Amino acid sequence: MAARQDKDRRPVRRTDKAGEGDAAPSRTVAVQTELRARVLAGRFAPGARLSPRALADDFGVSLSVVREALSRLAEQGLVVAAPQLGFSVVSLDVADLIDLTKVRVLIEGAALREAVEHADVEYESLVVGAHHRLTRTPFLSDLATLTVTEEWAAAHAIFHDALISASPSPRLRSMAASLRDRAELYRRWSGPLAAEAATRDVACEHRAMMDAALAHDADRAVALLADHINLTTDLLLAYAERTAEGEGPAGAATA
Repeated sequence: MAARQDKDRRPVRRTDKAGEGDAAPSRTVAVQTELRARVLAGRFAPGARLSPRALADDFGVSLSVVREALSRLAEQGLVVAAPQLGFSVVSLDVADLIDLTKVRVLIEGAALREAVEHADVEYESLVVGAHHRLTRTPFLSDLATLTVTEEWAAAHAIFHDALISASPSPRLRSMAASLRDRAELYRRWSGPLAAEAATRDVACEHRAMMDAALAHDADRAVALLADHINLTTDLLLAYAERTAEGEGPAGAATA
C-alpha cells in the first residue's frame, strides 16, 4: 500500500538504462513546459547555471528526460548549452536589448503608422476586438512575481498584430512580428526581475494606443508605441544596473 501511495504522490523515477517507454516523450514535454515557464517568470536569474541532476531530482525523472528538455529550450533560445560547461539560462545581453529595442521602435512604429493611415472599419473592428480579448484575459498567474499568464501573453501578441494589421506591407508586418517574438523573453522578464514594474499600468498603455489608432492619430499612436516598448527596456536596464552592483532579483535562483 505504501508503494502505491508513493507512486500516486510523485512521478516514478526511472534510470537511463531501464528506459522510460512510451511515457518518456510526455515526461519530456511536461518538464520542458515547466522549465520554460520558470525561465520566463524569472525563477532562474539570467545566466544562471542549470544542473540536470538537481532538476531531475526536483521533477522526479531521469537525467535523459531533463537533458532532452533543456536541449529543446536551447533550440528556442531560452537556454544555452556550452561544451564542458553544461546548461545555463540565456544571459540578459544589454547591448542586444538596446539594439533590439531601437530596431523594434523603427520597424513596428513604421508598420503602425501605415496601418493607421490605411485604417478602415474592418481594421477598427479588429483592433477593438483584440483589445477586448486582452482586457478580458486573466493577466497575472503570480501576483507576487508579476508573472503573466500564457493566455494573456497570446492575447497580447494578437493585440499588437491587430494594431499593425492594416499596413499594406506584408514584409513590414512580418519583420515587426519577428522582432516582437525575439523580444518576448525580455518582455516576460521585465515583470519578475524589475521592482519598478509593479507600478506600471500596462492596461492603460494598451488602451491609449488603441484610442490613438481609432482616432486615426498616427503620430500619437507611434509615440505611444515607442514609449510602451522603451519602458520595458528601461525596466530591464535598471535591473541590469542593480545586478552589476551586486543586487539580484528576489526569488531568482540557480538549479
